[in-house]
Amino acid sequence: MKEAIVHPTPELHTTIHEVPIPEPGPDELVIQVIVAGSNPKDWDHLTSINKSLNSGDDIAGIVRSFGSNVVKTKEFRIGDRVAAFHPMMAPHGAFAEYAVAPQHTVFKVPDGISFEEAATIPLVTTTAAISLFRRQYLPAPWSPSSSTAPPIPLIIYGASSSLGTFAIKLARASNIHPIIAISGSSSSHLAPLLDKPKGDVLIDYRIGVEEMKKAVKENLNGLEAHHALDAISSKGTWIPVSQMLSPSTKKETSYLSVVSGANKYDEEAIGKGVEVVYTYCGTVHSGSYRPGMPKQGNVEEVRNDPEFGYLLFRYLARMLADGRFSGHPFVVVGDGLEGIGKGLNMLKEGKARGNKFVFKVGEE
Repeated sequence: MKEAIVHPTPELHTTIHEVPIPEPGPDELVIQVIVAGSNPKDWDHLTSINKSLNSGDDIAGIVRSFGSNVVKTKEFRIGDRVAAFHPMMAPHGAFAEYAVAPQHTVFKVPDGISFEEAATIPLVTTTAAISLFRRQYLPAPWSPSSSTAPPIPLIIYGASSSLGTFAIKLARASNIHPIIAISGSSSSHLAPLLDKPKGDVLIDYRIGVEEMKKAVKENLNGLEAHHALDAISSKGTWIPVSQMLSPSTKKETSYLSVVSGANKYDEEAIGKGVEVVYTYCGTVHSGSYRPGMPKQGNVEEVRNDPEFGYLLFRYLARMLADGRFSGHPFVVVGDGLEGIGKGLNMLKEGKARGNKFVFKVGEE
């Protein structure tokens, strides 16, 4: 089979290699890749460690084979349409004609959902879900907040990004409102996701930091906000977001989720009484953070993230089937595996503009 290797130096590029089709481990599936998704980590993490790798982790395709423990569950069959989150930095990633994923981060793609749409979902939705439901203890979609429960304000900075948008979709499915979505351009896809009668609102960050904080306070209408997600986590964005939250109380901790491991998050300007916690979505596979990562969650709770991933991926299939969830807007980058280098360079140059770049690798 053909596999694309991403090289971060001397400039970002890919090479195509002929390699054997992988064999599944006991808990794994081998998937014929029809569409591979992409994420900023596909290039920037390789750059930071100067390593060449098939770095794709979002898979959408057709089940080719599976291991002995997958046989026992009888959940999957050869030929099933599936999407999967491949373990980051592991062999046999998505940028190839065949890829491998553990069964607990694979979901069946319902009829009516394209492989292109499905390929936008796995990694980023996992990041959003771990942030909200594991690190901030918010109610999950399979056990949503009651209609008679007090409102749960949620601030999402970088709302038009795929991470921000999937966080909004998951929050809606959990009846978490009001959602204070903060974004700039490329936000047209957000309007249908926000429920104005429940207090959801879109705020443009381009009005400036102080005006943005003022607008958030006004739209909270006297409510205290104890939950926020900084979907950008770059150049100090978490500082003003932290200042939008009320301090923690004896009854409720204020959480701010961040998603970049490149920062320490120790600035004095961070809002008082706000707990900053880093989401490393790889815990859904490893059950642990890597040494040296900042602001880690509770060790015992993180150890159970793979179990949470099992529930999440099965429920994603259900929500996709009944219309409560959907993929992200996408752009198909041409030339299959040959186009991955071009697509990752466009991603690096900031040309995604609210879209996910996906690559058509195979045929159904």
